[in-house]
Amino acid sequence: MPSTTRERILDAALELIQRRGFGGTTVTDIEERAGLSPGSGSFYRHFRSKQHVFGELFERELDRAEQHRRTFERGPLTGDSTDALARRLLQQLEYMARIRPLITLLAREHGRFPELTGKIRDALLDQGIAEEAAHLQRDLPGISDDDPHALLAVMVSALTGYHLSSEFFGRPPADIDPARFAAALARLLATPRTSD
Repeated sequence: MPSTTRERILDAALELIQRRGFGGTTVTDIEERAGLSPGSGSFYRHFRSKQHVFGELFERELDRAEQHRRTFERGPLTGDSTDALARRLLQQLEYMARIRPLITLLAREHGRFPELTGKIRDALLDQGIAEEAAHLQRDLPGISDDDPHALLAVMVSALTGYHLSSEFFGRPPADIDPARFAAALARLLATPRTSD
């Protein structure tokens, strides 16, 4: 299915802003990358400004991230709860890879657009932690904790650190593949806690 001019502009802006940053990307660059005549003003038939296209990019990538999250395995998981959690963690790592464009935009431009960063934080991080905490309590009874939101914050931080390290250095930390990492994190999270 051929893309619309608007989508081509969004795709071009996404590619350029990820590579050059918002300040290093011009409207003319976006027009040229989208296959439009540079400097023709074609961009402005679809977007008011570079800020407008950037806001639309965030919205589109957030929508794509939320659509992908809805495809996650839900409901009671069969088998050992630690193995089920490891599968779930691996799914989270795959999710982070799928939303890489959004993560890259956030990493590059979060200070420039704090309202968009807050919206994405609320939708993906805070809402995601709440959903996952409910999932852990309901569907993985072998993995319990007195503070599931804090447990999920630890989990998200570990997954994010692993993902960002892999992206930054071009390979996973210590060459630990994602499945092995997810299994180790699941074992840590599933270890019964003793009270003092």
